[in-house]
Amino acid sequence: MESIGVVSRGIVREVLTRYNYQEWKTLMENYLRGENLWEVVESDSVFDAQRNAKALHIIQLSCAPNIFDQIKHFQTSHIAWNHLANVCRSEFKVHQHILHDVVSDFSEHKALYKFVQTGDWEGTSSYLRGEPNAIIWVPPSGRTVLHVATIEGHITIVKRLVHRNNQLLEMQDKDGNTALALAAGYTGNINIATFFINAEGGKELLAIENKEGEIPLLMAANSGRKRMTRLLFLRTSSDVIDQQSLHNRVLLLERCIQAHIFDVALKLLKSYDELPIESLPVLQELARIPSAYLQASLWQTMVDSLKNGTLIDVIGAIMHIFIIFLTIFRYPKIWEKILRESVFRHKNEFLQILRYYKDIISKFNSSQLRDASVYDAMLEAAKHGNVEFINAMREANHDLLWAMDDHGRDIFSYAVIHRKHNVFQLMHTLCGNKINYRTDMFGDNLLHLAARLGPLCDLNLRLGAALQMQREIQWFKGVKEVVHVKCREAKNGEGKTPEEIFIETHKELMKDGEKWAKETAGTFAIVGVLVITVMFAAIFTVPGGLRQDNGMPILIKDKWFTVFIVADVISLLCSILTVLIYIYLQKSCYAPTDFLNRIPDMIKQGLWCLSLSLVSMMIAFCAALGIVLQKSSLYKHFYLGILVYGGYLIISFIPLDFIFGLVNPIIPRDFLQNLPH
Repeated sequence: MESIGVVSRGIVREVLTRYNYQEWKTLMENYLRGENLWEVVESDSVFDAQRNAKALHIIQLSCAPNIFDQIKHFQTSHIAWNHLANVCRSEFKVHQHILHDVVSDFSEHKALYKFVQTGDWEGTSSYLRGEPNAIIWVPPSGRTVLHVATIEGHITIVKRLVHRNNQLLEMQDKDGNTALALAAGYTGNINIATFFINAEGGKELLAIENKEGEIPLLMAANSGRKRMTRLLFLRTSSDVIDQQSLHNRVLLLERCIQAHIFDVALKLLKSYDELPIESLPVLQELARIPSAYLQASLWQTMVDSLKNGTLIDVIGAIMHIFIIFLTIFRYPKIWEKILRESVFRHKNEFLQILRYYKDIISKFNSSQLRDASVYDAMLEAAKHGNVEFINAMREANHDLLWAMDDHGRDIFSYAVIHRKHNVFQLMHTLCGNKINYRTDMFGDNLLHLAARLGPLCDLNLRLGAALQMQREIQWFKGVKEVVHVKCREAKNGEGKTPEEIFIETHKELMKDGEKWAKETAGTFAIVGVLVITVMFAAIFTVPGGLRQDNGMPILIKDKWFTVFIVADVISLLCSILTVLIYIYLQKSCYAPTDFLNRIPDMIKQGLWCLSLSLVSMMIAFCAALGIVLQKSSLYKHFYLGILVYGGYLIISFIPLDFIFGLVNPIIPRDFLQNLPH
């Protein structure tokens, strides 16, 4: 019980983090006062070794691990307390937002600024005729009428104000920002920025720094505004960029890579005759780019599947293409953006940037690699699944493959912990069929790490807990197949085997998966019952009616009647099968291994049956409509249009990512090809 810690004894509600300093400070101060320890914390002159040690111990135990690391070397509680106050206050410094109410800042010319803020040029023009000097009047915030018009995005007022007085362009607010700087860093309005640059004297605005020493180009890159950054980079002369400090040029490079503006970053790199050492921290940003554009890899995977894949691979690739074309019609703006950004071009630019750094890294020795944090960058790349980065650095220096953190975890470990199958496959290919037995400082081998609950990604949050559980089992079994045999029964520092850790850490996920599967089954079963009810009733109310003498359908020989009957029967049978499948799922007992194949397969089968039932119901409806309207030329093809549109709606609104996640394993097939089923 002694290991529970201070927090559980009622001193503070939760340990100190970056977000709860004020509450933590109040509770901690009250507790220290009650324990007669506040005097040694508050005053540097009062020193009692025993009381100081006790107060310091309480403060340290009440901090989160990352906060504790900052104060663990302090010898007095007074210094530690003041350090926490300075750090937390600086982290939570509130900055005034750029779009605050500018009218409340002053009393003079309030009406003018109100006109500008609301976009009323007639009111603005009328006011300036009576007060012509108000156009260049500067309020306490330093923002002129041009600043306000720029913030609000009123391009008409911006143009007319500049035509009235060109001096407004160079005027800066209290932060040193010109109107162009505000457009570049805060609003991202391309039209206004282009007008400023093309105006008389506009080129000089590109070189004006604010009080933080940043030109508009730097501010645009910091905001991640790609189009604005490209515009300003093209219009800013190379002399202006070269005149910036080395720190600012490296900062611009880093910000462009962070925002994935690779074309600008590549041009910056080409401007160097030799890359400066100061640019090496950019490697960390390159390493954090996840999987180097999965979209491009997806296209390549589909092409490979169509050329060399099995029948299942070909079907999967065709489904991928069908889904993509379907989403083009449903979300045209998204695909317009993808085409405009040109995924393939960006990936090529990313690889070219890597080549620049590969050349400089190849000249480093081990100590220089360590000083430049290249080993850390390799681990970051493994964490984010960036195999392109790992491959490039490996070609520069093969020793980088053995990067290891302070806990004794290498690239293999990071790939397993963060579930990056592409990194694991790459390392497995490079290191041979079997992986050497190794443990970290906690005694965990790779199978122990695979047994722990992995991070939840966006895909798994959409697909549900059951498929997250499936993914976890796949990972555990996949790693188990490739690690050393003795890893399977080895015990870690806590005396636990991988199997024990897996069961312990996945209890809650398994409960959530069972709940999710049963709720999903219940929802789909209700839909199936509704379809059964409709289709069962439809068979006794056939279109055209029945004969009075023998009860046979009047239009039994009509081809559309045959279509109606067949579609009705198929829909009814598929709905019944759907309900039976989901009732079985509702009443089943769930074991961990069931989440690997049985549960996903049954949900998939039920969903396909339900989809076929809905499509068949739509066909039966259109056939019945065709019988009713077959003598009307006005509606001759009306029911065909309903059939096509109805089929589109059914297919497009079914959760395709759900189906696709069930049809194709989340972990690639070659990673799981030897798994026992």
